[in-house]
Amino acid sequence: MGYLFLLIALFAGTAKGYCGKKTGNLTADVKDAVAVNVLRMLFCIPIGLAVVFLQGQVGRLTLGLDALLIIVTSGICTAVFVITWLLAVRKNAYMMLEISLMLGVLVPICASYCFFDETISLNEIVGIVFLMVATRIMVSYNNSQKQRLTPVTVLLLILCGLSYGLTDFAQKAFVKTVDQAPVSVFNFYTYAISFALLLILLFCFGEKTLKAAAASVKKVCTTAVGYVFIMAICLFAYSYFKTLAAKYLDAAQLYPLSQGASLILSSLMATVCFKERLTVKCAVGILLAFIGLIFINMLSF
Repeated sequence: MGYLFLLIALFAGTAKGYCGKKTGNLTADVKDAVAVNVLRMLFCIPIGLAVVFLQGQVGRLTLGLDALLIIVTSGICTAVFVITWLLAVRKNAYMMLEISLMLGVLVPICASYCFFDETISLNEIVGIVFLMVATRIMVSYNNSQKQRLTPVTVLLLILCGLSYGLTDFAQKAFVKTVDQAPVSVFNFYTYAISFALLLILLFCFGEKTLKAAAASVKKVCTTAVGYVFIMAICLFAYSYFKTLAAKYLDAAQLYPLSQGASLILSSLMATVCFKERLTVKCAVGILLAFIGLIFINMLSF
């Protein structure tokens, strides 16, 4: 069942990435990135609330302190992630973001090992090494596309990968420690908190009223509101089904598998949809990533 949930999440994540790349062209600065994501999170809130209602879980919207701390962490990290992701996508070939996220999976793996006593088997370690080697090759591939990294871009990628990893760990912590609340409630509150933080940040950029903030969002998103809406649906689906998968799969299995498969899908999407050249190095990176996935999930020692 965990693999099925993950498969759905991967397809939703790939669609989200495509829309994100299209939307990335709208963001000239941090303020624009915040405005785009304010609208995206605003779309996610009613989607999440609708899922809660359809599941008959309205009575479980009241949470304890431990659950709230986990959800607040998830909301903050999600807000940081969506901004840095959208800004970084303007400064790099699409693949560089996947590379930073690949490194980010080490956060939930190490944290789950320390806090939840989840084991890391030899075949999983070998598979992760393969994925890291594939990541290094993809860096070389990105440089061949003449997308050299600047210090600002490096910082964005670090923040993006770290916030992504912490968001994943928040998912794992929720399903491990909170029994009384369903995943839909976790995702609903995550995006509600992210929306509030992004709206506050928009005010910090000079918008003094809700009307002014709405005008700023409209100015940036008018030409791509359809992409933003689809991206919101895919974002919620990606997070929801990935959190469900975390109930069934250990972190050392789930997160490398998720990001490794995403690396392969994204490289193919970058080639087909965005005309990024598929070099021999990229093909080798994809092959090594595939071998890594086989080690993590199909081999035993």
